[in-house]
Amino acid sequence: MKKDAISTGMFIAIGFLCVAIVIAILVPVVRDVVNNARDSKPDIPKVMNVQPSGQIQSAATHLLTDSQV
Repeated sequence: MKKDAISTGMFIAIGFLCVAIVIAILVPVVRDVVNNARDSKPDIPKVMNVQPSGQIQSAATHLLTDSQV
């Protein structure tokens, strides 16, 4: 009975130790991957100002003056 308890305790202790080692290795790796992904975002333009050409403005003015007649 005592031998089974000791082996079970050792099995649990070694399991916890393995999990702790894996977590200690994975946390920095995941943190580096997330930081690299955050740093490499593409630049998104804030505002695009597109000004219409003079032809479009004159056509719109022509349509407005014809419809008012």
